[in-house]
Amino acid sequence: MQLDTSSDDGPTVTFHKVYPAAISPMRADKAALGTMPTMAFRHCEPMRTASSFGWYIFPPEDISLKWNGADVLHLEEGEWRPLFQAYLPGFNEYWDERVPDDIKGLTPPYLSVLPIRGFVQIWSGLLCSTRADWSVLVRPLANIRASYQYSCFEGLLESDRFQPFPLFMNIQLLATDVPINISKFQPLFQVQPLMRGTYGERAHGFSERDGLGLMQSGEPAMTAEHWAGYRKTIRVQVPDEAPESGQYTAATRKRTKHEG
Repeated sequence: MQLDTSSDDGPTVTFHKVYPAAISPMRADKAALGTMPTMAFRHCEPMRTASSFGWYIFPPEDISLKWNGADVLHLEEGEWRPLFQAYLPGFNEYWDERVPDDIKGLTPPYLSVLPIRGFVQIWSGLLCSTRADWSVLVRPLANIRASYQYSCFEGLLESDRFQPFPLFMNIQLLATDVPINISKFQPLFQVQPLMRGTYGERAHGFSERDGLGLMQSGEPAMTAEHWAGYRKTIRVQVPDEAPESGQYTAATRKRTKHEG
């Protein structure tokens, strides 16, 4: 049954926590979990905004993997075992007791080896859906240094048309013959809402000008208004005018505070 996502009321994104022990999504942090340099946090509003766009998503349980270059091993009950699929503890029974009859026995695995060497899919224990004309970008954490042992991929899902979908991340294991530990208390990836129009072909229309030359009409490609905007952007102080230092940061923070 297709869910009704046509209403403009209500949240843009809905997270369904079907695994009770899963950690709830957390609004992404302007300070990138405290890892952003202080100067960037104070003065670089674009970096702060990018860091806080969306939600952090956590693994459903602590995960220990090992890759020998060919096979992926999973630490289970104190033993390293070849990984094909793994299920959350006690979740099969919980699932079968609560889902429709035709879904019984179809518990989503939380770990799956993909048919590409060294690739593993990790399910968060969450399902996700969005309002009409909204999608979600599933991506690595913004402005947070990735692990040297594994890397996360990006995917853009039309989660209004295909919903609710299992919210997962595909990772590539990079380190070999060492335990790769992924804590359930550290975000694994980030989810960001996007209107479909922002990534369609129409949104990719662009123009290119010889910025320092002349157009065919003989007019400068960069108008006086363009140069005024450029001065403002790079904070050039014009003689006999008050300096405009920090104007972008101040204006953006004022706008977001007002919208909030």
